[in-house]
Amino acid sequence: MMASLRATTACAICQQKLEPAAQGWRCQVCRPDYEVCTPCYSKGVNNHPHILITRRPSATSSVAPNTQTNQIQAAQLRAVLLHIMTCCTTQCHYPMCRIIKRLMNHGVTCKKRVCNPCKRMWDLFHMHARNCRDPQCSIPKCREFKAIFSRNQRQAGSRRKAAVKETVPQRTADAGTSTPH
Repeated sequence: MMASLRATTACAICQQKLEPAAQGWRCQVCRPDYEVCTPCYSKGVNNHPHILITRRPSATSSVAPNTQTNQIQAAQLRAVLLHIMTCCTTQCHYPMCRIIKRLMNHGVTCKKRVCNPCKRMWDLFHMHARNCRDPQCSIPKCREFKAIFSRNQRQAGSRRKAAVKETVPQRTADAGTSTPH
């Protein structure tokens, strides 16, 4: 149930981005740290010591994302993020707590900022902020991401308005010159 909250990862062999709903293969022991795309798995390039299991049962099992499912996943993600902000134990049994704590701790200490764990962490924050409706949300980076989304929407709206203003006079001018007298 909570495993569906995972953000995008990369194939351990070819480094291609693997979307959460994409078909592929995952290590039973190392997950979520070792995942392989279907083409690499099919080629038999894998030298991993553990058994790989499918990430998704079939390509037809989820044809289109369901809005209600997305809302449930967003609520679960928010619950996990809120939990890890207050959880103080290292042996927590809350689902995904240790994994996300590990990602956040990595993000704080990482010097690269472009590695897979950092990308996962930022994807989680981004995914949460996209669905969050709380203006005073206390989850890290939520308000900053929402401000960016809002600014991008305003800029896109301004570009659309400018394009319409530019196109409308041209069409009326074209219509006036093409009318036979």
